[in-house]
Amino acid sequence: MAVTETTTESWGSRLGGSIKGVAIGGLLFLAGIPLLFWNEGRAVKTAKALEEGASVCAKLPNADTIDATMDGKLVHVTGTAVTDDVLTDDLFPALAPKAIRLTRKVEFYQWVENERKEKKKNMGGSETTVTTYTYSKKWVSKPVDSSSFREAGHNNQVFMPEATDRNLVAENARYGAFELNKSQISRIVGAKNVELKPEYIPESLKGRVTISGNYAYVGCPVGSMMQPGMMNNMTPAPGMQPGVVPPGMVQTVATQPVPAENIGAVPQTTMGGFVTVPSIQPNRMSVTNVDGVPFVITPDGTPTPVMPNGIYYAGNMHTITATVQGNGFVWPAPPVVQYADIPGYGSLPLFTIENKSYVRLATGALAPYIRQTASAGQIIVNGTSIAVTVSTTAGPAPAYNTAPAVQPAMVQPAMVQPGMVQPGMVQPGTTVATGTMQGTANPGNPQVGDVRISWTMVPAEMPVSIVAVQTGSTFAPYVAKDSAADGYTVDLLETGTKTKEEMFQNAENANTMMTWILRVVGWLMMYMGLKMVFKPLEVLGDVLPILGDLIGIGTGLLAFLIATPAALITISIAWLFYRPILGIVLLAIAGGLLFLLIKKRATAKAAKAAKEEPAPAEETAPSESAE
Repeated sequence: MAVTETTTESWGSRLGGSIKGVAIGGLLFLAGIPLLFWNEGRAVKTAKALEEGASVCAKLPNADTIDATMDGKLVHVTGTAVTDDVLTDDLFPALAPKAIRLTRKVEFYQWVENERKEKKKNMGGSETTVTTYTYSKKWVSKPVDSSSFREAGHNNQVFMPEATDRNLVAENARYGAFELNKSQISRIVGAKNVELKPEYIPESLKGRVTISGNYAYVGCPVGSMMQPGMMNNMTPAPGMQPGVVPPGMVQTVATQPVPAENIGAVPQTTMGGFVTVPSIQPNRMSVTNVDGVPFVITPDGTPTPVMPNGIYYAGNMHTITATVQGNGFVWPAPPVVQYADIPGYGSLPLFTIENKSYVRLATGALAPYIRQTASAGQIIVNGTSIAVTVSTTAGPAPAYNTAPAVQPAMVQPAMVQPGMVQPGMVQPGTTVATGTMQGTANPGNPQVGDVRISWTMVPAEMPVSIVAVQTGSTFAPYVAKDSAADGYTVDLLETGTKTKEEMFQNAENANTMMTWILRVVGWLMMYMGLKMVFKPLEVLGDVLPILGDLIGIGTGLLAFLIATPAALITISIAWLFYRPILGIVLLAIAGGLLFLLIKKRATAKAAKAAKEEPAPAEETAPSESAE
């Protein structure tokens, strides 16, 4: 399902915004000049330092012995980096290999809002933007805040919020008779996937983790409340009927539907408030809601409904004290309720889902409410907006969800016999290696909130090639002595066995690539800056959309024709400082382009003048006088 929003920006607003952008565009253009100049200097100094380093670098036969006569000299040496450091993952302490580097990558299965914009210029200069929002579930690198989603029903949660990416690097590494410094250790690459084993899983996560391939999938806590529909999405093990749970495996306790009048007793503001449960923890817990039913996340990660007589947690009912931030409101005192008076629908209460207001129609459909003033707004029904007025009352609230509210099934810890698989843990066709663990996460059918973790490590022994200054039993960067290199350094390290020539060539190639990347970035800054400077002209022409489009094409071409010579001139001036001959050549090219641009404009102006000059009057022959 997709949600569509249509907005229109007036011509005056667009013009004002484009004028504000002129200053930003000018600054962006100017910022490109020092970037290009600095980049050329950096490229030349790096090349000079590498050239000098290659000419003085000596080769050591190996790293097994230290030759005192080479102390203070730039040397090339190959050998094996070895560490005895143990790198321990803080979330999975049993995963503690000897390694040069241990990297943990964490991904979260989340609802993601996808946005697509379509813009259309209108007569008179206004612009209409149609934004379409669609929703999909995918693995992402960070949890997604679903509170700002345009459509309700895509609520995100995270079953292991403490999991984050982490990179551990060894502090010490031997290199034959030498010791590598920390900078060198951090540059050793060649990571390999860590083979996961059941014994790596900590006790606190037992029953929740499924190992599949190189991933550890972490699901909802055992005994926690599962989201609505989760059981329906699970696939039973072979021989088990869908929806039937064998005795002794999983005991389910379904809570009774919360009566509508009790749901209505929860004030609208509590949907974003807090509750305190003294018997569980002294800290406040945030209240969220699922389809109008308020929930809190208890300390073990369980989504638990807030009911009038408390919270059902760990098999017992716990008394709560609910407060609303800012006004000292104590639940369940009579709340202030807002109603939307809708022509043809009657007076319906507003309720909140993920910080957005809705009314529920008699059909059960949600109609979003868009506030325009404190007492007025509009309801969107099937894509049509209906103007409404809003009133408030301090009396008891009706149900926020007029449809029946059925709580999710509460799943208790299961007694799983050896060799048995819980329903839904593994889909048919999913390969699970022998000896791996199976928990509440299903790799073949992940649930929103699942966490996927993988590890890579650089082994404790890695072949390494180095170009650096031998300093006692370690190494230091080589500082170039050539004044043209301006003190730039040479400090090379590559994984694997590389010759001196290969290492210097690779360094030169990397320098060339970085130079061109920064040249393109600098040119783009100048080009985009000029486009912003010329933008008001395009917006002025948008009174007639086709005219604005033509002006936009023209200003884009003009920005290109100005930015390109300007970038080349900047680069040429920089090269005049460092390599004068090449600088002169580049300056000549830039001057030629500028000359052609000026000549073209002069030719066009002359042609226009000739066209506008009036044609001379034709001479008439004198008539013969009558004799």
